[in-house]
Amino acid sequence: MDFQTLSDFDLDAMRRVSKTIMNPAARWVTKGGHREKNFVLCDTASPAAQYRLFLRVSATRSNVFSVGLARTYSSEEVLVLARYNSGHHAHRNILERTKVPAVCHRHLATQRYIRAGLDPDGYAEPISDYNSVDGAFDCLCRDCGIPPLKHNPFQADLEF
Repeated sequence: MDFQTLSDFDLDAMRRVSKTIMNPAARWVTKGGHREKNFVLCDTASPAAQYRLFLRVSATRSNVFSVGLARTYSSEEVLVLARYNSGHHAHRNILERTKVPAVCHRHLATQRYIRAGLDPDGYAEPISDYNSVDGAFDCLCRDCGIPPLKHNPFQADLEF
């Protein structure tokens, strides 16, 4: 897949399309210094279009987290469309020459960052819609066409 051909309209359409979680009982796994859970999703209208919703939480600091949505084309071709991060660090938007302070912030893949050869989701903006990993998960699901799960993906097995 040539990501260079994607417009902001295409990226936004991928974020917003209705999706179905294929593995709602995904389990937490430990990877390095964090725990991670990955849900596999498909586009409701076009099931061949696959996505991954990931939850990452620091093993030592539960207030350090990232919740994201990626479009998976193959195991080698993955495009992170959005990430909802905790406020554990500041972020610098390279192209805009702006700085997002150490507050909760949302990364979005943009055409400008892709065409500049930077991380597609290198652009970030502060967001006040959440202050916890649960809240970030809810916001991403709301913003990205993912219906709520019937169970809380955190409470049962987020204990470290």
